[in-house]
Amino acid sequence: MIPRLKPAPTSGIRALAVIVFFITAMGAGGESSAGPPPAHPGQDTLSLRQKAEAAIFRKQYEEAIELYRDILQTQKPGSYDFRGLVRAYRGAGRLPEAEGHIRDYLSSHPQSSPALYGYGYCLYQLGQNPGAIEYFREAIQQEPENALALNNLGAALARDKEYPEAVDKIKKAVAISPDEPMFFHNLKSVYESMGTPERFLAEYREYLKDGPKPLAAGYGKAIAVALRQEGFRLYSEGKADETLRKFSDMVQVYREIDHVPGVVAGLFSLGTLYEEMGDAQNAEKYYREVLRINPGHIQAREKVKNLP
Repeated sequence: MIPRLKPAPTSGIRALAVIVFFITAMGAGGESSAGPPPAHPGQDTLSLRQKAEAAIFRKQYEEAIELYRDILQTQKPGSYDFRGLVRAYRGAGRLPEAEGHIRDYLSSHPQSSPALYGYGYCLYQLGQNPGAIEYFREAIQQEPENALALNNLGAALARDKEYPEAVDKIKKAVAISPDEPMFFHNLKSVYESMGTPERFLAEYREYLKDGPKPLAAGYGKAIAVALRQEGFRLYSEGKADETLRKFSDMVQVYREIDHVPGVVAGLFSLGTLYEEMGDAQNAEKYYREVLRINPGHIQAREKVKNLP
């Protein structure tokens, strides 16, 4: 019989939140991602783009705005740069200003697919869906492989309940950039809005069986993130058995797609959960499994050493 957790104490939530952050930082993030948080060997060694991404990650939005504006003035910006600029303005509470700034850029670069995408993304964030769709389509016309524009066109179409075309556009984005997590999260969200969430799992199983592996991995990571989020919610409600089941399912998905960092983080999560519940025997089992996979895992080694 699995013991039932009491409502999770603040320290327990904090401990699990650290694990959740670790898993997220491995590349399992969703729609909010503007690009992965950069490695940080030292601020002076980072490019303008990396500095801007880091500022977004730290929620230093005013700094990010200036960095992205520098990119627009001194470099050839890509779609992720315009997306980052819009997100920085939104974070700073100045989203309407982004529209004017990108419009000025378009006046001298009218055929820039990234800028057309950026303007559409700004309109999308402002809730102006018809205009957003128009600019996303124009961005794709200029550059058919603009995966961000395809993905956001799908999201905008889904807002209008144009689900078949929305799925088609997002799947095209996935095919172009199967390493971009938010495309898979958007596809999963569209299926849920359609009332057919089982389609995402069915497609995952199909790609897991027949390939290609990058698509199976993308689907799997999106499923694992959903399991993690549900597990975290259940944990905060003190539901031990259901929490453990969700995290165990998450580990299984990571095993299926051979995502070792996810397996390690998930096993460590399970060890932490059992430790929170006072079950030192099971906690040690999972910590030792972490060490079997990654003998250099310092936290797991310390946990084993300090268990009663």
